[in-house]
Amino acid sequence: WRKEATYTKPGSPRKKKIKLGNKAKGTSAKMPHGDWCGQNFINGRALVRAHDVRSQLSELCSRLGMDIQSSCSSEMTTFYECVCAGLFLQVATRLPNPDQLQAKKKARLSRAGILPSSRGHYKTKLGGNMVSVHPTSFMFGRNPAPKCVVYTDLLYTTKMYIRGVTQIREEWLKDVAPHIFDPNK
Repeated sequence: WRKEATYTKPGSPRKKKIKLGNKAKGTSAKMPHGDWCGQNFINGRALVRAHDVRSQLSELCSRLGMDIQSSCSSEMTTFYECVCAGLFLQVATRLPNPDQLQAKKKARLSRAGILPSSRGHYKTKLGGNMVSVHPTSFMFGRNPAPKCVVYTDLLYTTKMYIRGVTQIREEWLKDVAPHIFDPNK
């Protein structure tokens, strides 16, 4: 039986209980970083790296006069549009499912064999590579699979995989890079 990681907001009763429990045991020192990460099933190095990146971004934003306390909150669309703007060259669109291809298959009777399932299979916009979502990705096996995604990593093993996948709307691409994605221009 494995204890699952628990996350609490600052000031929650659970956090207070932990602090009181440590005081009751006679220890006034804080729990070492490695121990806390081990108890909560968190990769300590990744946590330190995330903290460093956040510190760097906070410093850059304050230099530019941006409010670092603001948040997207319920406006996650703005965040996804920013991700799309940053990764617009790494876009993949979902291939149509086999039911939609049935008509095309009947038209091409000379081609033998069964069409593979296309759920979770994508084609990159630039390069035209056939890729799949990596099994360690959050989007792996999602039903229905997103129509259009951006990715951070392209991994080649027995087949090509994409990792760091985020769902976007295809129409955002025309706004971000019309010289690449708008066929009318």
